Amino acid sequence: MLASYRHGDRASAAKYPLATATALPWQAAADGAWCELALPPCPAAHIIVPSLSTDLRECTYQVTLHTADDRWTLQAVPSPPPSGRRRARRPASGPISTHIDCFHTEADLPASRLRFTLRQAEPPARHLLAVSVRPLEMCPQPPAATRAVAAQPPAISQMQGPKAIQQRICSPTALAMTLKAADAGIDWLEVVERCFDQRTQSYGCWPMAVRCAASYGRLGAVEALPAWEPAIQVLRAGLPIVASIDFATGELPGAPLSKTAGHLVTCYGVDGDAVLVNDPAAGEAAGVPRRYDFEAFSRAWLRRRGAAYIMPAP
Repeated sequence: MLASYRHGDRASAAKYPLATATALPWQAAADGAWCELALPPCPAAHIIVPSLSTDLRECTYQVTLHTADDRWTLQAVPSPPPSGRRRARRPASGPISTHIDCFHTEADLPASRLRFTLRQAEPPARHLLAVSVRPLEMCPQPPAATRAVAAQPPAISQMQGPKAIQQRICSPTALAMTLKAADAGIDWLEVVERCFDQRTQSYGCWPMAVRCAASYGRLGAVEALPAWEPAIQVLRAGLPIVASIDFATGELPGAPLSKTAGHLVTCYGVDGDAVLVNDPAAGEAAGVPRRYDFEAFSRAWLRRRGAAYIMPAP
């Protein structure tokens, strides 16, 4: 099953580079404004990625997946620091397991509803809501040879960051490069700080990256892409993409990392059999720009999850 749902107010939808429908109706409520998206039945071994970006700087929201018989809730965005007593992660319950920023179907899921709830009574004036559904793992099918190149973003090496965190900040560094492509005045380490997730004590939480971008007026989304076609559309709109990749030893020749279970890079172009990337894992800024083999990069990115941050122009 492959599905992408995007809804937003008129201004936000017009700026987003992929087709976006009109806003879902928000319901004002004393215990939190909310809106819902209906999902059809979904097979096992799929990933469901919800995303919400709003113009509400301080508002917290939470996403819950409902079926007729059960419900599952992701952590709030943003989440408070962990309490003194460590809470065990909820194991798979029926057809769903919950993760930091997405749901996995462990068995066939019947028709369901995704509810986005704000911790304030009034709905946002501006927002972009996106939901992606795709197989957790799939074999990416490369498109015909093509060229789609956006302007190269400024190069930033995460290894030039504070020593205590430099190995952990690929996500905010890749996001900062993407944002700075249109606004050179954005401060890299401020982006790093704004992406920090108190609950997990990490910098790679996808919804926190979306929230950070919104704080700069960029209402974007995280999407789980199944193929190159939407990415090429984004690149042709002049926008770089943050791609989440993973690969084993030798699977991505020329990368500064020999292997990784999860790393984020800024992709700013496709040029024939090469993908143009700013890889923040390089030791210095001069080594950040890379050309990766198209098929190798496709496997590293789209084979599992295919997560991407897509941020529109200001």
